[in-house]
Amino acid sequence: MNTRLLLPLTALAGALLLTGCGQTGPLPTFGKAITPEWITADFDGQPGDEYIATSNLQDVVFNARGEVIGWYVKPTAGTPYIKKTNGAWDFSSVKGQAAMPNMVGVPVAKGTAPTFPADRRALALTGGALDPAQPAETSAPQLRTDLAANRQDAVFRYTQGGVSVTKTITLHPRNFKIDVKTDVSGGPAQVQMRFPGLGRADNPRVQAYAVGAASAIAVQGAGTQDVKNVQYAALQENPSQVAHAVIVRPQAGTTLDATLTGGPQGLISATLPASSSLEVYGGKNELIHLYQSGYTALPGVFKPNPFGQISLIIVKLMETLYKFIGNWGLVLVVLTILLRAIMWPLMQTQGRTTARMQVMQPKIKEIQEKYKERKDADSQRAMQAEMAQLYRDYNFNPAGCLSTFIPFPVLIALWSTIRNFEFDSGFLWLPDLAVPDPFYILAVIYLIVNVGQLYVMTRKNPDMFRQQAMIYIVFLYFALTFPAGVTIYIILSTLIGIGQQILINKQVERETATIGQKVEKAPSRQVARANAKTIDAPKK
Repeated sequence: MNTRLLLPLTALAGALLLTGCGQTGPLPTFGKAITPEWITADFDGQPGDEYIATSNLQDVVFNARGEVIGWYVKPTAGTPYIKKTNGAWDFSSVKGQAAMPNMVGVPVAKGTAPTFPADRRALALTGGALDPAQPAETSAPQLRTDLAANRQDAVFRYTQGGVSVTKTITLHPRNFKIDVKTDVSGGPAQVQMRFPGLGRADNPRVQAYAVGAASAIAVQGAGTQDVKNVQYAALQENPSQVAHAVIVRPQAGTTLDATLTGGPQGLISATLPASSSLEVYGGKNELIHLYQSGYTALPGVFKPNPFGQISLIIVKLMETLYKFIGNWGLVLVVLTILLRAIMWPLMQTQGRTTARMQVMQPKIKEIQEKYKERKDADSQRAMQAEMAQLYRDYNFNPAGCLSTFIPFPVLIALWSTIRNFEFDSGFLWLPDLAVPDPFYILAVIYLIVNVGQLYVMTRKNPDMFRQQAMIYIVFLYFALTFPAGVTIYIILSTLIGIGQQILINKQVERETATIGQKVEKAPSRQVARANAKTIDAPKK
């Protein structure tokens, strides 16, 4: 593509992203992080209020019976999908996000309003007179938020057909775990609690692991399986940053028998005693979140790939550092310095290659200009010979660029680890390292530091600097939406890289200064042959 077109197109793309276009969701509200709270409002458009537990990670919508009718896991933590306009709550961004489906709902066609059918409600009870599709006598729930204890509590009570139900829900805003205690009186000795999912109609894996079993029993596609006395039951999409999982574990001596139903809309029907206690994980089917919530220790829940194995090493190193330092922001600083020190030799090789290329750039341009109009085979061979001689004179090895890719597995795993790690504290002016900086200060520093790095890398080629500088308008958007911990790592790592590159540049310039003089005094053999006179052989 013509570079004259590339720059305005890049700027336009960056401007569109900055205005919130696309499916990534709105930018963080300036100056305000999301505070976990309970919202009482009409969500589904039907008579009566719903009760919404909102946090940085998800928005969970309960009806008056304590049934989950909307379970929305945020693709980017800290994104404010719920807004208050003129004193009224606006839920349109929650319901209309294609990238954030209702985990317990049915797929919504574009341009149509979502529905909340009775058979797609999580935590819904059936058995005896209990039926989520039939009316019940409800009362306003007791709602409480305790941020210091990482709790959002609700107590729901309702009566149906003479059966009384008390459902105590505890959400933990800094992770995806929900505690569910249920007491049923005046009804059957056992009830069934439903867990539908996962909203995308993409045929999730439905499995359960019985206590003492050698392997899990799974259903994927059509079919039903009954599993007695389970250690856990799970609905899981294929692991990724946007994949979801619902995992149910019995607690406090509760015995859980599970009926697993496969297909595009999977279902776990948990048979429980009248008084039961469960722990439910409802969130991302992603390694770091599952590890922090204690679910990677369960057999068959998650099998890390090589990048995941590196991520686990990094997160355990972070936890070890935290025991000594006691501050997650300082842990990130120490971790970045430590990893940059380990990778210093590799970065040194890469930096020297870059520096030598900068020093050689004017001479490369001279050779290219010399043969610009000469396209014949002999001229092209002569140009390649001169370039090869130039590489030898400056001791430049193009294969040195390959060292750039060696640290990539570690860097990718590190980025993924910090991106998904749920920190339990802020740092400096940042209220929470797991969400974007609400004051945009880190984004501005990120832009300045990266433009500075670009200048150091291209200072002898102003044209290249101008061409690439505009790209950082697009990168600025990502800095605005990345968790603050990720941005801190990138900024600090880039600053260390700038310092290392400046040292390398000075060292390489001293080394190549005398080489340049020798090259000018001693023409290459190819050029010498071109200037030599040809003496004809004597005639016989």
